[in-house]
Amino acid sequence: MERPTVRDVAAMLDDPRASLARNITGGRDEEGWLPSAVLRVIAERSARALDVPTPPRGPRPAQGDDDSPTATAHSVSCGPVPRYARPPTRRRVLLMGGAAASAVAVGGGVTAYLTARRGSTGDSGSQGGHLPVHTLGFQADLSGSDKQNGVAQERAARLAVEQHNKRAGITFRLALDTVDDRGVPARAEKAARRLTEAGAGAVIGLGTPAAALAAAPVYQEARTAMVLISSDGAEFMGAELNLTTLRVTRGPESSLAVPLMSYSSGQQVEHTAVIDDQAAGRAGSVLVSSLSDASRSGDTSVHTVAADSVDFAPAVRDALAAKAQAVVFSGTSPERAARCARALAEAGFTGPRLGTWRVMSPAFLQRAGSAGQDWVFATPFTDPAGVSRTFRAAYREKYGTAPGRWAPEAYDGVGLVARTLKDLGGAADIEPVAVAQRLFDAEYEGIAKTLRFSTDGTNALEPGRPVYFLFQAKGQSFRFLGRYDEVE
Repeated sequence: MERPTVRDVAAMLDDPRASLARNITGGRDEEGWLPSAVLRVIAERSARALDVPTPPRGPRPAQGDDDSPTATAHSVSCGPVPRYARPPTRRRVLLMGGAAASAVAVGGGVTAYLTARRGSTGDSGSQGGHLPVHTLGFQADLSGSDKQNGVAQERAARLAVEQHNKRAGITFRLALDTVDDRGVPARAEKAARRLTEAGAGAVIGLGTPAAALAAAPVYQEARTAMVLISSDGAEFMGAELNLTTLRVTRGPESSLAVPLMSYSSGQQVEHTAVIDDQAAGRAGSVLVSSLSDASRSGDTSVHTVAADSVDFAPAVRDALAAKAQAVVFSGTSPERAARCARALAEAGFTGPRLGTWRVMSPAFLQRAGSAGQDWVFATPFTDPAGVSRTFRAAYREKYGTAPGRWAPEAYDGVGLVARTLKDLGGAADIEPVAVAQRLFDAEYEGIAKTLRFSTDGTNALEPGRPVYFLFQAKGQSFRFLGRYDEVE
């Protein structure tokens, strides 16, 4: 990566909200033009120095859903950083921008600029003037196959950091250190090492199972909390890892049978047929097994479709012959789910038809056509359009689009860690291991759901809590029905 020009630096200073998210590359020649220690100083000082004093405000809402987003910090972080600084006046911010650009232009670089700033205290009068800054890490696939989910989560995490820093009465500020691992194991491990060497208080994200598996030993060794948002941690089953710092904030995939059977029961269904799509591999077989376990003896029948077959008609005929009143599709392919939907429609079946979030995509609606209407799907995420109105407004104002899947959950992930830091006193000397340990006892009422972890060593949410939701195919979209235990 080439060293930026004066114009590049000036543009970045003009928009402090510009992302400094990093790509983790394989070779040193591809690394950024500045050392990570310098970039962390930039990020954490930005979280303090760019907080231009504003008139006193009243108390914020309890959930921090302020409609006016501000700047946050995205950094490449490493090494010790100053914990305290006073914010400058608006005039001084402009002077700082000019000084930084001039330093780079004459070859002194950001290091010289920061050295010149160390002796300056700025003006007082802001609540953030003497507050410690705690840096959180965010690691996810931001440019690979899972980019859509990763970007939605990163944006929500960034918004949560900004809104925390805007609240009245806070005792510490937050900064966000974002790393793009593209979902690649080697990159994920390297990203984890950079974040732990930088001293991140906790790391959020890691939605790609392979990346999470590669990064986990690094976070465990550093005793840094690894807070999963969209991955259920199933990738760690069978791995010889003693992960005491892992925290999973979503319900396990293996328990999706619970909301599915709950819906069937609410529809007065006495017999459910499961179309076992073997093309789904382990994910499908786990769901089939869970559905069988969740039902009473004789209430469920299983009808198999081979992985190399695209003909669902025989399995559907067998299901109807077994007097099925509801049908659950176990697969993970939207295209194969659409084939199943068409086969059911051709056979005249109109009872409840169900699947999981993995097939809940536009491709299913397009390929199933009218046969896909009214299908019900169980998900581990809530409806981004159905949570806090002020969260949605702030997200749209900042990014120009509605929040995507997993955005509320990522927002809550930051809130959970912030609550833990608050419970620990918020002081500058809180170590990552203290955060990881305290998370076990934390309870946080988020905008998506309430988070509280089990104490049985599973690193999962406390059993029995309602952490699943239901959607229904209507027209060209999926209508949110609600939390599964509240849907009749």
